[in-house]
Amino acid sequence: MSDTDEIVFAHLTENRSGAAVRGAFWSALDTLIPNALNSAVFIITSRYLAPHDFGLVALAMSVVSFVANIGPTAFGEALIQQKTIRKSHLDTVFWLALLSAAILYAVLALTAPFISNALGQESITALVMVVGLKIFFDMTAIVPNALIGRTMSFHLAAVRTAIATLISGTICISLIFAGFGLWSLAIAQVAAPIASCTAAFWGAGWLPGFRIKLASLKELLHYGLFASANRFLTAMSIDQLIIGSLISPAALGLYNFSRRLFEMINGVVAGGLTPVTHVLLSSLQHDRSKVRDAFLMATFGCSLISFPAFMGLAAVADDAIPLVFGDHWAPAIWPVRAFCVIGLMSGIGVIQASLITSQGKSNWWFYYQLLRNVVTIATVLCLYTYGITVIAIGLMLGTLCLWPITLWMVTRIINMSIAVYFGQFLRPAAAYVVMLAAVLGVGHLLQDWSVVARLLIEIGVGAVVYLSIIAILCGDRMMFLARTILRRRQSA
Repeated sequence: MSDTDEIVFAHLTENRSGAAVRGAFWSALDTLIPNALNSAVFIITSRYLAPHDFGLVALAMSVVSFVANIGPTAFGEALIQQKTIRKSHLDTVFWLALLSAAILYAVLALTAPFISNALGQESITALVMVVGLKIFFDMTAIVPNALIGRTMSFHLAAVRTAIATLISGTICISLIFAGFGLWSLAIAQVAAPIASCTAAFWGAGWLPGFRIKLASLKELLHYGLFASANRFLTAMSIDQLIIGSLISPAALGLYNFSRRLFEMINGVVAGGLTPVTHVLLSSLQHDRSKVRDAFLMATFGCSLISFPAFMGLAAVADDAIPLVFGDHWAPAIWPVRAFCVIGLMSGIGVIQASLITSQGKSNWWFYYQLLRNVVTIATVLCLYTYGITVIAIGLMLGTLCLWPITLWMVTRIINMSIAVYFGQFLRPAAAYVVMLAAVLGVGHLLQDWSVVARLLIEIGVGAVVYLSIIAILCGDRMMFLARTILRRRQSA
């Protein structure tokens, strides 16, 4: 093995837009296929397991997530954002991540009984120990995943995720049918990162060496620490810990069910754009005009899907949730509707996050995430005695109140007026309003029909109306995007 520390995996400098277009396609597959498989698994497990079972696994996952995200979870983002990287950057981050995983799991193993007792749920100790094994594989995969993203090899990411989802889903469903109950969910949480980690190393074609340099770590330290702190604030799940301990595991099951639906839809809506947008904006960070154009295009594309996906679910939730998941999930209808509004804002927010962090302002994003988490924790603590529905509505209102802060930063970064930014949402929002009126009208006319027939007709009418209005209002913009994609493919 050579001891040279040459520059490797530089950012793309040619046809970045073409790579981004292809990346968007593969990233869409990277989210659509796993989300389709996860949705099937989610539906099956929801019909076999009660909210209490989901709540216990969610509580164990929250404990593991809190501990795991203390580590250098986002140093992969630092590798992507860095203008040039050397072999020592890769090796240093890999061994730092692996050492962190060993320390964090040891801490988890020692404290799991005490944490479970403090939460009033001693039965989750074993769940925490098993689910905690995922820390090793999540940390180990940081560098190869960053290399796949940095080179815009999104086809490899799609293959990696599809393999991991298929394996974990198969294991989960098999264990459910074999009668393992909630343990099927816990074991699947470990199977997925094992498969994903293996596929990531294969896709990246990289193996770690021992070129560990403190200087290389220092070059990544500022961005990596703030990005990891952002990741910690996003994933620490204190709200779930509070609900699971102060209310009940069943209440946490309903809360987690509502969040899970929002996260699944958000994965489809923004998941395909987020990795592409972050890498593209990082590579364009010194060209403000191109950053602005790429950001507006991503925002328009995201809003085009967000409105019908989230708000469409909110419109048909009272029919869809009991029919698809079972009557025991009916209490989640209004929390799901509140999370649909949160999801609409989050779908837009992930594009804003990509812009802000890719332009070297991960420290600002950290402080914003800190504020959001303080608001979330305060909301849950103040409202937990009123139940999950009130908590979800409170979180929705908090999200709406905080959104103008990111709006101010976005317009400042790319020197754009608020009016121009809001212009990206007007046409999709107008199309949604017409679609909602059509869906509610059909639902009222067919209220005596069977739930299945009414739901299918509502979805069909909503889709036709929305697509028709979009074709009328956004036809010129859609044609522009289509011509851009064709030009990029021809020049690729």
